Amino acid sequence: MADRSDRGLQRDRGRCEAPEPIHNRTLRTATATAVGLAVAIAVTLGRERPLVAGPRPGGRVVDVRAFLPADFKTDGSVSYQEELQRALDEAKSGPVVLRFPQAVFRITDPAGLRVHSHTTLLLHGVTFVVAETVRRDGQVFVGRDVRDVTFVGGRIIGRRDHWPDSVNVAGVRFYGRCRQLRFRDMVFEALSRNAIGLFGAGPQAMIEDVWVENVVGRDCCNVYIDYLQPGAGPVEGSKREDQGILAFYFVRNFLVRGCTLERSRSDGTHFYRCVDGRFVANRVLESKMGGYFVETSSYIVASNNIIRGNGSRGVTIERGSRFCTLTGNVIEDSGREGLWAPESSGLVIVGNIFRRNGRKDHGILDGEIMIDKSAFDPSKTPRAEDYLIANNLFITGAGQDATIRVRNRSRRIVIRGNVFLGPTRLILVGGRDQGVEDVVVEDNVGATVRRLDRLTPGSRRE
Repeated sequence: MADRSDRGLQRDRGRCEAPEPIHNRTLRTATATAVGLAVAIAVTLGRERPLVAGPRPGGRVVDVRAFLPADFKTDGSVSYQEELQRALDEAKSGPVVLRFPQAVFRITDPAGLRVHSHTTLLLHGVTFVVAETVRRDGQVFVGRDVRDVTFVGGRIIGRRDHWPDSVNVAGVRFYGRCRQLRFRDMVFEALSRNAIGLFGAGPQAMIEDVWVENVVGRDCCNVYIDYLQPGAGPVEGSKREDQGILAFYFVRNFLVRGCTLERSRSDGTHFYRCVDGRFVANRVLESKMGGYFVETSSYIVASNNIIRGNGSRGVTIERGSRFCTLTGNVIEDSGREGLWAPESSGLVIVGNIFRRNGRKDHGILDGEIMIDKSAFDPSKTPRAEDYLIANNLFITGAGQDATIRVRNRSRRIVIRGNVFLGPTRLILVGGRDQGVEDVVVEDNVGATVRRLDRLTPGSRRE
């Protein structure tokens, strides 16, 4: 009778009967092979996560200890970088799941460990420490034109307190046309480049399908000197790709979720020429410069994040970015504006809390939101247009001159239904002589509006 029922279920699947739960199928597979067991563990850690983030069915499980001396040191006093590379090279002959022993591994060559396609690295309890003697740029792990790579667990620790500011070392970097990259439950500390840097080759050769979950990045990135200090900008020897604990260039279809990114020496994040990104339920704290930074990107959504105490703008969306959303976030205590959104289009800023941004009192950059056209824009976007700013809560401080500024070359901006609290509740809107057109300001609680007929002195591109 049970056999007939099973056959009937197979016949009717997709019509009226629910499919067999995926965890049942996973657990059944786990009894057959060790790789299946690893997949079941991945599902237990997070049922909503895709199975691709776990070890691959059919991949060989490789114990990295087989490549190390029998009496290898676990305290990081000896470098086994060549031995680890030989273990990683096992993926050249087919998919592998690399199981690392719990130990501290010393990285002495900043060229890093090369990762191949179809590799899963199980790193719980493993720490990689970059040697204090490193004097060349590099990273701990690197891959180029790879696909189907997963990191689970592990810590990557730099020694930036021993390195010159011109030495830039990242945690993980991938280049070229890559696909299916997963990073989960990792910690990165004291690096002088990105924790994770992904650099596609261009709009026709993007990195695609990336998940970054429950990652901590702390005290990373190159040094960037604040605009109010002498020698403002990145220090000599570093470049803009070294900015951002997470730096994604030409990346399509990414998810960053549940991460903590704190005390970057430059920006917390940098998403450049990206498409279809989700930045959800993260914390970006106390970056030296900006917190959440989107440049020339499209369809990037940010929701339910805490963006607090960053040294410059809390959020920047700029240079021709299109159809990006900022919803349900807390953005507070930024050095400059909570949000700077010049020369973009189709932005939705709804349901956020903006609280006491602009604490550095840097001229007109002390408000909660600034919309304008920046002086330097490589995207050559003509104006800011088609923004909806609605249902936000603004809590201002005494040092601010205005809460929202809509300035030169902005049009079709709707500011509606927001709540303004605190000593500064002013919305400043430029006139037609400034290229400001069709700005609707209505139903805002507690706000006053002033429309200007002369341009307030401009801000430089930062």
